[in-house]
Amino acid sequence: MVEDLAFHLADLIENALRAGASLVRVELAREGDSLVIRVEDDGAGMDEEALRRAGDPFFTTKPGRRIGLGLAFLRQTAEELGGSFSIQSAPGKGTAVEARIPWGHPDRPPLGDLPATLLPLLATSPVEFRLVFRDHRYTWSLDTWELKKALGSVPLGDPEVLSFLEREMREALAALGWKEEG
Repeated sequence: MVEDLAFHLADLIENALRAGASLVRVELAREGDSLVIRVEDDGAGMDEEALRRAGDPFFTTKPGRRIGLGLAFLRQTAEELGGSFSIQSAPGKGTAVEARIPWGHPDRPPLGDLPATLLPLLATSPVEFRLVFRDHRYTWSLDTWELKKALGSVPLGDPEVLSFLEREMREALAALGWKEEG
């Protein structure tokens, strides 16, 4: 298993970027007794054969590689803990990956440091992101397109902007009661 769930999230986002996405939507949600990790993109998508093999550790679309462990490990983590895993994709329509992991399972990997994982991707990627963290009582969201519009000529990678976003994200995680174990 991967050390923490933030690594899975980074892998899913990197897959979306490699697929040529211009928009990546990331949602982490507590739904009942499950943590739902959902990443959707508007990238190239997969044909039926690639979709069928996407969870196979000996299949990858990465140039120069023969194995693709990211989706296989996420599927394994979710299913071994009694959760679920799904991929929906179509050529030219993008891909949606969802993992449901039992929140209270003693073997659930920790969330990890979500701000430290997500912020560098947001600041350096040429795509737009929509992030949502939510449970039944609280929702936090960030839309990089809206944020860039408000910032004008100030880039997302500006140290003050990154510091502000880190504080906001950590406050949202605290409001949700999600520990950032590592």
